[in-house]
Amino acid sequence: MKLRHLEYLRWIIAGGSFEQAAASAGVSQSAITQAMNALQRELGLVLFKREGKRKIPTAEAIAVAEAGYELQRAMEKIDPSGSAASQATELRVGMAPAAGLLYSPAIYDTMRTLAPASALRLDTGNAPGLLARLLQGDLDLVIAPQPRNLRNGRLNQHVMYTSEPFVYCRAGHPLANARTLAEIEGQEWAVAGVPGTPGNVIEEAFRVRKLATPRVAVHCTDYSMLINLVAHSDLMGVVSHPALVREPDSLGLQALSLVEGMPHYSVCLFWTSDAQLCRAPHAREAVLKMLLALGDGRAAA
Repeated sequence: MKLRHLEYLRWIIAGGSFEQAAASAGVSQSAITQAMNALQRELGLVLFKREGKRKIPTAEAIAVAEAGYELQRAMEKIDPSGSAASQATELRVGMAPAAGLLYSPAIYDTMRTLAPASALRLDTGNAPGLLARLLQGDLDLVIAPQPRNLRNGRLNQHVMYTSEPFVYCRAGHPLANARTLAEIEGQEWAVAGVPGTPGNVIEEAFRVRKLATPRVAVHCTDYSMLINLVAHSDLMGVVSHPALVREPDSLGLQALSLVEGMPHYSVCLFWTSDAQLCRAPHAREAVLKMLLALGDGRAAA
Protein backbone atom coordinates (compact mmCIF):
# COMPACT_ATOMS: atom_id res chain seq x y z
CA MET A 1 0.00 0.00 0.00
CA LYS A 2 1.32 3.42 -0.96
CA LEU A 3 0.93 6.33 1.46
CA ARG A 4 0.38 8.57 -1.56
CA HIS A 5 -2.80 6.64 -2.33
CA LEU A 6 -4.09 7.39 1.16
CA GLU A 7 -3.32 11.06 0.57
CA TYR A 8 -5.32 10.96 -2.67
CA LEU A 9 -8.24 9.46 -0.74
CA ARG A 10 -8.14 12.36 1.72
CA TRP A 11 -8.05 14.83 -1.20
CA ILE A 12 -11.20 13.19 -2.65
CA ILE A 13 -13.07 13.33 0.65
CA ALA A 14 -12.07 16.94 1.30
CA GLY A 15 -12.62 18.15 -2.26
CA GLY A 16 -15.81 16.23 -3.01
CA SER A 17 -14.77 14.66 -6.31
CA PHE A 18 -12.03 12.84 -8.18
CA GLU A 19 -11.69 15.87 -10.45
CA GLN A 20 -11.08 18.25 -7.56
CA ALA A 21 -8.68 15.81 -5.90
CA ALA A 22 -6.64 15.65 -9.10
CA ALA A 23 -6.50 19.45 -9.34
CA SER A 24 -5.51 19.81 -5.69
CA ALA A 25 -2.87 17.07 -5.83
CA GLY A 26 -1.44 18.24 -9.16
CA VAL A 27 -1.98 14.92 -10.96
CA SER A 28 -4.30 13.64 -13.67
CA GLN A 29 -7.79 12.39 -12.86
CA SER A 30 -6.84 8.99 -14.30
CA ALA A 31 -4.00 8.81 -11.76
CA ILE A 32 -6.52 9.35 -8.96
CA THR A 33 -8.83 6.69 -10.41
CA GLN A 34 -6.03 4.15 -10.78
CA ALA A 35 -4.84 4.83 -7.23
CA MET A 36 -8.33 4.32 -5.79
CA ASN A 37 -8.82 1.10 -7.76
CA ALA A 38 -5.51 -0.20 -6.41
CA LEU A 39 -6.38 0.84 -2.86
CA GLN A 40 -9.75 -0.94 -3.02
CA ARG A 41 -8.10 -4.13 -4.30
CA GLU A 42 -5.43 -4.08 -1.60
CA LEU A 43 -7.89 -3.40 1.23
CA GLY A 44 -10.73 -5.55 -0.07
CA LEU A 45 -13.15 -2.74 0.73
CA VAL A 46 -15.73 -0.76 -1.24
CA LEU A 47 -14.52 2.82 -0.83
CA PHE A 48 -17.06 4.54 -3.10
CA LYS A 49 -20.72 4.21 -3.97
CA ARG A 50 -22.26 5.72 -7.08
CA GLU A 51 -25.00 8.35 -6.84
CA GLY A 52 -25.92 9.42 -10.34
CA LYS A 53 -22.68 10.47 -12.01
CA ARG A 54 -20.87 11.01 -8.71
CA LYS A 55 -18.80 8.62 -6.62
CA ILE A 56 -19.51 9.14 -2.91
CA PRO A 57 -17.00 7.96 -0.26
CA THR A 58 -18.35 5.20 1.96
CA ALA A 59 -18.02 5.05 5.74
CA GLU A 60 -15.15 2.61 5.19
CA ALA A 61 -13.37 5.16 2.97
CA ILE A 62 -13.63 7.84 5.65
CA ALA A 63 -12.28 5.42 8.27
CA VAL A 64 -9.36 4.47 6.01
CA ALA A 65 -8.59 8.14 5.34
CA GLU A 66 -8.56 8.93 9.06
CA ALA A 67 -6.32 5.93 9.76
CA GLY A 68 -3.97 7.06 6.98
CA TYR A 69 -3.73 10.51 8.51
CA GLU A 70 -2.87 9.05 11.93
CA LEU A 71 -0.26 6.81 10.29
CA GLN A 72 1.35 9.85 8.63
CA ARG A 73 1.50 11.67 11.96
CA ALA A 74 3.01 8.63 13.68
CA MET A 75 5.71 8.32 11.03
CA GLU A 76 6.58 12.00 11.37
CA LYS A 77 7.07 11.51 15.13
CA ILE A 78 9.44 8.63 14.45
CA ASP A 79 11.39 10.62 11.82
CA PRO A 80 10.72 14.29 12.43
CA SER A 81 13.43 15.47 10.03
CA GLY A 82 10.91 15.91 7.24
CA SER A 83 7.98 17.08 9.30
CA ALA A 84 6.55 20.57 9.28
CA ALA A 85 7.51 21.04 12.93
CA SER A 86 11.22 20.84 12.10
CA GLN A 87 11.10 23.46 9.36
CA ALA A 88 11.39 27.23 9.62
CA THR A 89 8.75 29.00 11.68
CA GLU A 90 6.04 30.01 9.24
CA LEU A 91 2.28 30.54 9.46
CA ARG A 92 0.51 29.26 6.37
CA VAL A 93 -2.90 30.78 5.58
CA GLY A 94 -5.04 29.87 2.57
CA MET A 95 -7.74 32.29 1.43
CA ALA A 96 -10.26 32.66 -1.35
CA PRO A 97 -9.47 35.76 -3.48
CA ALA A 98 -11.96 38.16 -1.85
CA ALA A 99 -11.04 36.94 1.63
CA GLY A 100 -7.39 37.61 0.82
CA LEU A 101 -8.16 41.24 -0.03
CA LEU A 102 -10.31 41.69 3.07
CA TYR A 103 -8.18 40.02 5.72
CA SER A 104 -4.52 39.85 4.66
CA PRO A 105 -3.66 43.32 6.07
CA ALA A 106 -5.14 42.43 9.47
CA ILE A 107 -3.33 39.08 9.48
CA TYR A 108 -0.02 40.78 8.69
CA ASP A 109 -0.54 43.45 11.38
CA THR A 110 -1.29 40.77 13.97
CA MET A 111 1.81 38.79 13.00
CA ARG A 112 4.02 41.89 13.09
CA THR A 113 2.72 42.87 16.53
CA LEU A 114 2.26 39.55 18.33
CA ALA A 115 4.51 37.11 16.47
CA PRO A 116 7.29 39.13 14.80
CA ALA A 117 9.68 36.16 14.73
CA SER A 118 7.36 34.13 12.49
CA ALA A 119 7.15 34.32 8.71
CA LEU A 120 3.81 34.49 6.90
CA ARG A 121 2.78 32.65 3.75
CA LEU A 122 -0.49 33.54 2.04
CA ASP A 123 -1.94 31.19 -0.59
CA THR A 124 -5.11 31.50 -2.64
CA GLY A 125 -7.31 28.93 -4.32
CA ASN A 126 -10.78 27.41 -4.34
CA ALA A 127 -12.44 26.21 -1.16
CA PRO A 128 -12.25 22.41 -1.73
CA GLY A 129 -8.56 22.58 -2.58
CA LEU A 130 -7.69 24.84 0.36
CA LEU A 131 -9.61 22.68 2.83
CA ALA A 132 -7.94 19.55 1.51
CA ARG A 133 -4.56 21.19 2.12
CA LEU A 134 -5.69 22.20 5.63
CA LEU A 135 -6.59 18.59 6.41
CA GLN A 136 -3.27 17.45 4.94
CA GLY A 137 -1.37 19.78 7.27
CA ASP A 138 -0.08 21.96 4.41
CA LEU A 139 -2.05 24.99 5.68
CA ASP A 140 -2.70 26.19 9.24
CA LEU A 141 -5.80 28.35 8.65
CA VAL A 142 -8.23 28.79 5.76
CA ILE A 143 -10.78 31.52 4.98
CA ALA A 144 -13.01 30.35 2.15
CA PRO A 145 -16.63 29.77 1.11
CA GLN A 146 -18.31 26.92 2.95
CA PRO A 147 -18.70 24.04 0.48
CA ARG A 148 -22.18 22.61 0.24
CA ASN A 149 -22.72 19.40 2.20
CA LEU A 150 -19.43 19.83 4.06
CA ARG A 151 -19.06 17.08 6.65
CA ASN A 152 -15.74 16.60 8.39
CA GLY A 153 -15.37 16.13 12.12
CA ARG A 154 -11.78 17.42 12.10
CA LEU A 155 -12.72 20.89 10.85
CA ASN A 156 -13.76 23.80 13.07
CA GLN A 157 -15.42 26.73 11.34
CA HIS A 158 -16.62 30.24 12.10
CA VAL A 159 -18.62 32.49 9.76
CA MET A 160 -16.68 35.58 8.71
CA TYR A 161 -19.15 37.21 6.32
CA THR A 162 -21.85 36.55 3.71
CA SER A 163 -20.87 36.86 0.07
CA GLU A 164 -22.12 39.66 -2.20
CA PRO A 165 -21.89 38.36 -5.79
CA PHE A 166 -22.51 40.81 -8.65
CA VAL A 167 -22.86 40.34 -12.40
CA TYR A 168 -20.43 42.43 -14.45
CA CYS A 169 -20.07 43.21 -18.15
CA ARG A 170 -17.83 45.54 -20.09
CA ALA A 171 -18.74 49.21 -20.19
CA GLY A 172 -20.85 49.83 -23.29
CA HIS A 173 -22.08 46.23 -23.50
CA PRO A 174 -25.41 46.09 -25.42
CA LEU A 175 -27.09 44.54 -22.35
CA ALA A 176 -25.42 46.71 -19.71
CA ASN A 177 -28.83 48.14 -18.76
CA ALA A 178 -30.55 44.74 -18.35
CA ARG A 179 -32.59 44.47 -15.19
CA THR A 180 -33.57 40.79 -15.13
CA LEU A 181 -31.85 37.47 -15.65
CA ALA A 182 -34.37 36.67 -18.40
CA GLU A 183 -32.95 39.57 -20.46
CA ILE A 184 -29.46 38.05 -20.40
CA GLU A 185 -30.56 34.41 -20.65
CA GLY A 186 -28.75 33.80 -23.94
CA GLN A 187 -25.42 35.34 -23.02
CA GLU A 188 -22.08 33.56 -22.78
CA TRP A 189 -20.26 33.60 -19.45
CA ALA A 190 -16.81 33.47 -17.95
CA VAL A 191 -16.72 31.89 -14.48
CA ALA A 192 -14.11 31.31 -11.80
CA GLY A 193 -14.22 28.00 -10.00
CA VAL A 194 -15.47 24.53 -10.75
CA PRO A 195 -19.20 23.68 -11.07
CA GLY A 196 -20.98 23.65 -7.73
CA THR A 197 -18.61 26.18 -6.13
CA PRO A 198 -19.33 29.87 -5.43
CA GLY A 199 -17.42 30.90 -8.56
CA ASN A 200 -20.25 29.34 -10.53
CA VAL A 201 -23.28 30.82 -8.72
CA ILE A 202 -24.69 32.02 -12.04
CA GLU A 203 -25.69 28.44 -12.84
CA GLU A 204 -27.66 28.19 -9.60
CA ALA A 205 -29.24 31.62 -10.17
CA PHE A 206 -30.61 30.55 -13.56
CA ARG A 207 -31.65 27.10 -12.37
CA VAL A 208 -33.77 28.27 -9.41
CA ARG A 209 -35.68 30.63 -11.72
CA LYS A 210 -36.24 27.85 -14.28
CA LEU A 211 -34.26 29.65 -16.98
CA ALA A 212 -32.06 27.95 -19.54
CA THR A 213 -28.70 26.80 -18.26
CA PRO A 214 -26.20 29.57 -18.99
CA ARG A 215 -23.50 28.78 -21.53
CA VAL A 216 -20.16 28.92 -19.76
CA ALA A 217 -17.67 29.71 -22.52
CA VAL A 218 -14.58 30.17 -20.34
CA HIS A 219 -13.50 28.70 -17.00
CA CYS A 220 -10.91 30.93 -15.33
CA THR A 221 -8.54 29.86 -12.60
CA ASP A 222 -8.77 33.21 -10.80
CA TYR A 223 -10.81 36.41 -10.69
CA SER A 224 -8.08 38.66 -12.10
CA MET A 225 -8.21 36.66 -15.32
CA LEU A 226 -12.02 36.72 -15.33
CA ILE A 227 -12.23 40.48 -14.75
CA ASN A 228 -9.76 41.25 -17.53
CA LEU A 229 -11.55 38.91 -19.93
CA VAL A 230 -15.00 40.38 -19.23
CA ALA A 231 -13.64 43.92 -19.63
CA HIS A 232 -12.37 43.11 -23.13
CA SER A 233 -15.14 40.94 -24.55
CA ASP A 234 -18.91 40.50 -24.67
CA LEU A 235 -18.75 37.78 -22.02
CA MET A 236 -20.50 38.36 -18.71
CA GLY A 237 -19.15 37.22 -15.38
CA VAL A 238 -20.02 36.97 -11.69
CA VAL A 239 -17.56 38.35 -9.18
CA SER A 240 -17.95 37.03 -5.65
CA HIS A 241 -17.36 40.28 -3.74
CA PRO A 242 -17.08 44.01 -4.56
CA ALA A 243 -13.62 44.03 -2.95
CA LEU A 244 -12.35 42.32 -6.09
CA VAL A 245 -13.57 45.21 -8.27
CA ARG A 246 -12.97 48.31 -6.18
CA GLU A 247 -13.02 50.75 -9.13
CA PRO A 248 -15.08 49.16 -11.94
CA ASP A 249 -15.01 52.29 -14.11
CA SER A 250 -11.23 52.32 -14.26
CA LEU A 251 -11.29 48.64 -15.27
CA GLY A 252 -13.85 49.20 -18.00
CA LEU A 253 -16.52 47.23 -16.14
CA GLN A 254 -20.13 47.86 -15.23
CA ALA A 255 -22.23 46.04 -12.63
CA LEU A 256 -25.72 45.06 -13.77
CA SER A 257 -28.56 46.28 -11.55
CA LEU A 258 -30.55 43.04 -11.60
CA VAL A 259 -33.78 42.78 -9.64
CA GLU A 260 -32.89 39.16 -8.80
CA GLY A 261 -30.07 38.76 -6.36
CA MET A 262 -27.31 36.25 -6.87
CA PRO A 263 -27.17 33.24 -4.51
CA HIS A 264 -25.34 34.13 -1.32
CA TYR A 265 -23.10 31.83 0.71
CA SER A 266 -21.14 31.92 3.93
CA VAL A 267 -17.41 32.59 3.90
CA CYS A 268 -15.89 30.88 6.93
CA LEU A 269 -12.67 30.62 8.89
CA PHE A 270 -11.58 26.97 9.10
CA TRP A 271 -8.99 25.36 11.36
CA THR A 272 -8.27 21.95 12.86
CA SER A 273 -8.04 21.19 16.56
CA ASP A 274 -4.81 19.23 16.25
CA ALA A 275 -2.01 21.72 15.64
CA GLN A 276 1.00 19.40 16.00
CA LEU A 277 2.12 20.07 12.43
CA CYS A 278 1.75 23.84 12.74
CA ARG A 279 5.12 25.54 12.21
CA ALA A 280 4.12 28.66 14.15
CA PRO A 281 1.64 27.73 16.93
CA HIS A 282 1.97 31.07 18.74
CA ALA A 283 1.30 33.00 15.53
CA ARG A 284 -1.58 30.67 14.66
CA GLU A 285 -3.32 31.28 17.97
CA ALA A 286 -2.82 35.05 17.73
CA VAL A 287 -4.21 35.24 14.20
CA LEU A 288 -7.02 32.81 15.01
CA LYS A 289 -8.11 34.92 17.97
CA MET A 290 -8.04 38.10 15.86
CA LEU A 291 -10.05 36.56 13.03
CA LEU A 292 -12.66 35.13 15.39
CA ALA A 293 -13.17 38.65 16.73
CA LEU A 294 -13.63 39.97 13.19
CA GLY A 295 -16.14 37.31 12.19
CA ASP A 296 -19.92 37.13 12.32
CA GLY A 297 -20.44 39.30 9.29
CA ARG A 298 -17.77 41.93 9.87
CA ALA A 299 -14.94 42.30 7.38
CA ALA A 300 -11.57 43.79 8.11
CA ALA A 301 -11.15 47.38 6.93
